[in-house]
Amino acid sequence: MTLPRRPKAGLAAIALLMLLSLRAQGLPLLLPGCPWRALTGVPCPTCFLTRSALATLQGDLGEALELHLFGPPLVLSLGWLGWRQGLLGRPLRFGRRRWQAAAAVAAALLIYWLMRLFRWRLAGVPLPG
Repeated sequence: MTLPRRPKAGLAAIALLMLLSLRAQGLPLLLPGCPWRALTGVPCPTCFLTRSALATLQGDLGEALELHLFGPPLVLSLGWLGWRQGLLGRPLRFGRRRWQAAAAVAAALLIYWLMRLFRWRLAGVPLPG
């Protein structure tokens, strides 16, 4: 009996979910801070995304959505990618539609980031850290 081929992206998605799960249990992740924020003092589009993903894994959807709107979809998509590629061994091919979807997600992330910056500016509060 041969095991299905496991593409690297699927295994990477599973490994990332496992790391986030360990962090959700209280183990520290030794990751550097945000270089964009260190240089400019302004949060980047993905600032608070890791915290949002951790809150999602802990089951606190309210806090996850408050930290970053893209956190719960990130956890779901990493789980789907890990299941599809890592366990089923079905590679993910990037055709025209997937590139268009990736561009749409990137545009939505940029728009969401600008809206957050504008909201923080209107509220007159210091940027969160």
